[in-house]
Amino acid sequence: MKNTMLYYLVLGDSHIPRRVKSIPAELQKKIVSLSEDRSFDQIFFTGDVIHAPELIAFLKSRSIGGFSRVLGNMDYYEGNRDAPIYQEIKVRLSENTDLIIGLTHGAEIKPRGDKSQLERLAINKRCNILISGHTHKEEIFLSPNGVLLLNPGSCTGAWSFVASQIPSFITIEISQKQHEFSVFLYQLNKLENIIESYSEKFLYSNGRIIFG
Repeated sequence: MKNTMLYYLVLGDSHIPRRVKSIPAELQKKIVSLSEDRSFDQIFFTGDVIHAPELIAFLKSRSIGGFSRVLGNMDYYEGNRDAPIYQEIKVRLSENTDLIIGLTHGAEIKPRGDKSQLERLAINKRCNILISGHTHKEEIFLSPNGVLLLNPGSCTGAWSFVASQIPSFITIEISQKQHEFSVFLYQLNKLENIIESYSEKFLYSNGRIIFG
């Protein structure tokens, strides 16, 4: 297998138009700049889109491999019930190894965002990376059992009970041959109206994720 790099965009909880009118312009510009030279292989959306056809069309235009979305609790009440509650994505690595990514909204986790429950869900689903939303609080967390928990926060900075209220999203770059990957968290500094970033490197080895 040649060393192919896979490129994913992770975001969610837009809550358009009930809590926020649109995604911030600076965040949208950053997504464009990150996908100018190479489109995203796939986009993962953690739910609670509500009704945002322009945002969804924009995101789909930045991906060559599809748009995976799960049902948020507010999507249900708004009548957008066509998305599944959970999705599983298998990423084929070298040596016939699969890295399993799980995607869910996370409304069933109580209290919101509880890491021990998210880890248990990931282990029950046999996924190595669990992407969830619902809290509107962006996080990159490696559990003691080698499960990576990702929450992209809210791409609009929408309000919730434990929200950071910082517009944010995540990108993931995975090396299929080397089993290495990087996670980048992008956040809008609303005072200076600039995008700030933070990154972590990881390695998938013997069925576990460790820091790279």
